[in-house]
Amino acid sequence: MHRHTRNWLPWLAAATLLAAFSSRAQTVRGVRLTSVSPAHCIDTLAQRAATDPLRCPAALRTAVVEAQTLCRNAGGTLTGAKEGDVWALDANGDERNELIFELDRNVTCEGAWSVFSCGSRGCPKMLYELREGEWVAVGRISVEAPEQVTLARTAASDGHRTIEVCAKDDCVERWTYEWLGSMYEATRIEVRGTRVDVAGSVRGLYELSAATTLRDQPSSRATETGHYEAGTEVAILGTAAGSDYFYVSPCNACDSGFAPRAALKIP
Repeated sequence: MHRHTRNWLPWLAAATLLAAFSSRAQTVRGVRLTSVSPAHCIDTLAQRAATDPLRCPAALRTAVVEAQTLCRNAGGTLTGAKEGDVWALDANGDERNELIFELDRNVTCEGAWSVFSCGSRGCPKMLYELREGEWVAVGRISVEAPEQVTLARTAASDGHRTIEVCAKDDCVERWTYEWLGSMYEATRIEVRGTRVDVAGSVRGLYELSAATTLRDQPSSRATETGHYEAGTEVAILGTAAGSDYFYVSPCNACDSGFAPRAALKIP
């Protein structure tokens, strides 16, 4: 959704300075940028005034411009949070921070409230990298808080470090995002010691073919995480290694669990 332009070179240059300043030491865990204000981005656009790059980084400004058009076309009015939800992380090891954010946490389309909503599961965060003067989206990461994002020791040949996300307090579910040449992609999940293949698995929403008990391990004897009736739609997150089970999520507020392949209506 976020296309980029070369028309704002002064803002891009300022953002480059911001990125370099904020990453004098490599950031190995996500950090919230407390100075950012989407409201400032919107106000300066309305006034056709220059932005403060610490309050409105160029990647966010570009996203806000596009969000304003989408909101207006939907009959709404765009407003911005006074305090933004924008994170920094040096994912590629160049001592210059990348930025992580989503629109839904930063702007609101008043009068057309669902424009930036992603439903009950929430929106993934977009990871932006500065390339030759342009901020480019290079990954979609499902995560709620910056401290849940860390860099692993492994890295691709061009320096992009593997990203790990622990979205639960006790880290029972560790997601791994690997650099695949031009983008970060989710490739696997570690669930209570069980490896779940994401990259090579069936993905998407599927109905349960019968009443099904989800388990915390890919075994009929494992602890129950929930019981759901036939016809319940679940999201397949990945395939348990070495077994005929999928790791599924019934809803955003539900505990994920393992379901046998036979319990799902998969064409």
